[in-house]
Parts: sequence; structure tokens; C-alpha cells
Amino acid sequence: MDSKTFSELLASMQTDASGVTLELTPDWLQGRTAYGGWQAALAVSAMRQILGADIPLRSLQSNFVGPIGVGKITANATLLRRGKSAVQIEAKIKIDGQTAFTSVGIFGAPRVSQLSLAPKAPPSNKEVAAIASRPYIDGVMPVFLKHFDTRWALGGYPFSASAHSAAQIFARFRDEEISSETHLVMIGDVIPPSAIALFNSPIMLSSMNWTLELVTPLDAETRAGWLRFDSELTTAGDGYGWENTSIWSCRGELVALSRQCVALFG
Repeated sequence: MDSKTFSELLASMQTDASGVTLELTPDWLQGRTAYGGWQAALAVSAMRQILGADIPLRSLQSNFVGPIGVGKITANATLLRRGKSAVQIEAKIKIDGQTAFTSVGIFGAPRVSQLSLAPKAPPSNKEVAAIASRPYIDGVMPVFLKHFDTRWALGGYPFSASAHSAAQIFARFRDEEISSETHLVMIGDVIPPSAIALFNSPIMLSSMNWTLELVTPLDAETRAGWLRFDSELTTAGDGYGWENTSIWSCRGELVALSRQCVALFG
């Protein structure tokens, strides 16, 4: 099966009043399941079928419940509550009648507020132009990574026995721009969990949940540029790790905050 960009996949999406269906092809897998960003992007597409495009997505809270294999995948959405300025919508992906993924999107219209705080990115460890792209290695790396260009400015590669978990990784789509909200959700999950660099040999690990807080909308310049992921493992124990990531635009604007809990089998 030919590899397709995410934009090409979106063009083939089938829709109805409360859901969307998309073909999951093998090149978007992460191990034995769909890449987490792919699942979340499909869920947001289903939410937009109910809400429309006018109100910005502020927060997406996702749970990865079970594996999702190749084939036609449907996400259905349900309106939970609509207030004066905020809307909450739930989306689920079911496989053989069992819930495999669930997500709640919080959409919020702009409101007048006395409070405004816009942090700027700390200096980069290295300029992205001076860093070589990490080559995709078939059979070693998750297949979905062939769609992305990633460059490490700080931190070790997966299973490199790094002395610390802190990472600074630049990322962009290899063959397209971040041309939509769903593209941003898709790329928001691209970097590996920070804990993975601390191990000296491959282990199994699995993201249990993922929260993406969307802060600053992208414009034409930032859609075409690199995103910078500053990530670190906050704490770990009992076979689980918790990490936090700040995602910055090429202009140093805070685009999003990412948080997740990862199950570590080693």
C-alpha cells in the first residue's frame, strides 16, 4: 500500500452527523496500534462534525485503551455540554464493539480578560539548521516516523542509556505543512516519551493517556516552520512515568503544553 500524507488521508475521510471514518494504513502504525496522534486527530475531526469550525480547541484529553489496527476506523462524537463560551465533546473509537480510544475536547470562544501572559521560549541548545535529521530506519523505528523530520538538540535517542531525561527536539512534517488543527494535534504526539532515553536496551512501553493544551494559534509563518519540543520526565515509579512537554513555534511562542502517563515494562 502506498504511503500517504496526512492531508491525502484527510481528503478521503467519510463523514456523517456525529462521526468520521478514515482508512488507517500500515505507514501510520506505532507498533501494533495506530500512532497516538493519528487517533487523537481522528477524534477531533469527529468533534468538529458536531461543533463546526468556529470555536477554538483549547484542550484535548485522550486515553489509549486498546490497540487499533489497520483498516477503516470510525470515531463517533457526543456533545457533553454547551455553555455560553465553552463546549465539551467526547469522542470514542470502538473496535469490535469495545472502546479502544476515548477523548474529551474542550472548546472555548475568546472572552475579555484582565489576565494575559505570553511566555517566550528559552534559548535553543542548538540551531535547527545545524542539526542533522534523524534518519528513519525501517524495522527499528515506529513506522509512522517516516512522515516526520525530527532533530535532536538535546538529550539521547531512545534506549541510549542517557544520563538525563531532558530533551529538546525539533519536528515538522516531512512532506507537508501544519495546515489544519488536526495536523497540529497529529504532530503534537510525535516525540518519544522522555523516559525511553534512560534505558540501555529496548523495552516495551505504552502511553496510557495524553493531554494537549493548545495555547497559541499558528499563522502562515509558524505553520511552515519547525516546532520545538522541550520535554522532561517529571517523575517515575511502580512501572509508570509522568512527563511534561512545552511545544514552541519557530518564533518562540508557546504553541501547546503536552502531558502524559506512560506504562514502562522494564
